Amino acid sequence: MNKSKFYTREAFTQIEFAEKSWFEFIRAEKQEVVKEIFLHLQHFLSHAAIVDKILDPKEGSNRSKILKENLDLTGINLKLFRKLRNHLEHFDDRLDKWVENYEGEPFYDMNLVTGTKGFPEKVFLRALDLHIYKFHGKSYDLDELHKILLEIKKRLSLQSHG
Repeated sequence: MNKSKFYTREAFTQIEFAEKSWFEFIRAEKQEVVKEIFLHLQHFLSHAAIVDKILDPKEGSNRSKILKENLDLTGINLKLFRKLRNHLEHFDDRLDKWVENYEGEPFYDMNLVTGTKGFPEKVFLRALDLHIYKFHGKSYDLDELHKILLEIKKRLSLQSHG
């Protein structure tokens, strides 16, 4: 078997897990179950980050060589979302920083803030504005991430049938 299949199969599986998490996120969103929304988003982001880790290894590694020879991921970049996943995975450290810099202003944590206006980005610890995940002063477009994962899935399917 071509060695790249070990990596691409796992990436495909992780995309399937991410899709399941995305589906559950949408379901929870429709039902307005806030804790479940954030639970499923965290799972979605974790699986997306694993896809990135598998398919974008360190330059010069054996995996990098194997994948470059067998899979075209030109134009694909999940690094921004790996950063968000890292924030969530190391939430204790981010919370320490948040508390250290807290100046008594109102803040949002695990809130749906769609349509909320006039608040500085720093007041959002974890919040969702439509499908823009706001975390610790940064915004991440979840629809864009979902679209990228679907593109990767398409390329992986072409590679496995090609």
